[in-house]
Order: sequence, then C-alpha cells, then structure tokens
Amino acid sequence: MNVVGHIKVDMVPVSTVMKRLGVTAQGDVQRFHTANALRRIQRYMPDRSGAMIKLMIVQSPTDEPFIHVDAPQARMLYYGKVMVDPVTHAAGFLTSNGWRSRKGVPKVASGRDIQYDQTKNPQAGPFWDRRLMAAEGDAMRQELQDYVDRRAGG
Repeated sequence: MNVVGHIKVDMVPVSTVMKRLGVTAQGDVQRFHTANALRRIQRYMPDRSGAMIKLMIVQSPTDEPFIHVDAPQARMLYYGKVMVDPVTHAAGFLTSNGWRSRKGVPKVASGRDIQYDQTKNPQAGPFWDRRLMAAEGDAMRQELQDYVDRRAGG
C-alpha cells in the first residue's frame, strides 16, 4: 500500500459551533423561537378571563426551550374533556357559594368535550400547540430561518 500524502483535519467541537450560532437550549435562536411560539399560541387558548394566558407568560421565560402552563384547569382545557367526580360523574355541584367539588377527590376525564367560549379567541380549542403548528407552523419555520440567516449575516 502506497501513501501519497497526509491530511490533517482540525475541527472545533459541534457544541462550540452550536453555541456560536445560538442554537443551544438557552441560545438566541431558541429564545427567538420560544418568544414567537408564546406570542402566537395565545390565540389558540381559551381566554375567558385572561388569567391562564397571563400565568403562562409569567411561567414561560423565553430563555427556556418550552412553554409552561401550571394552572389547576390547564390540563382539562388542553385536552378538551370535561373532568368529573369518578363517583357522581358530575363536574361539581352548585352551592350558595358557587360551584364546588368533593374535597380530596381527584377528577377524571369524561367522554364529554368542553364547549370553548370563542368570544375573545375564535380559534380556541384543545391541543393548543398542535393547532398552532397546523395553522402557523410553516410561517414560524420561515421566521426562524430568517432569524438564523440574519444572525449569520446572510
């Protein structure tokens, strides 16, 4: 076997390149994408009082690669199923102080769909992230690509 020449490859680690480009979990590109998704997803969420959306904004800093909604009703509203008492099969009962549930009894999903109030958000419904991506995913991908291209100078 004859050796014709030598080649030396000097590469920087992929993690270094990713950090320089801002595509790490806390990088500029991720922050841009999270802020864009956070702004857009609101129109797919129920918004009777605005409290859950305000809570989501506070709980979802753009330097994290996820959107977080930690509210008692968030899971039920996300999945779009009425939650009921497993024994009474009712969502609650009316008292002189308003609607109540039995204390200490975790509710279970029923087969009934939630009827969303779409007065403020006509596109509100279950699975906000999926609805967002189906309706605006292509535009979001293009905006993200444009942001990356601007950062790279090209």
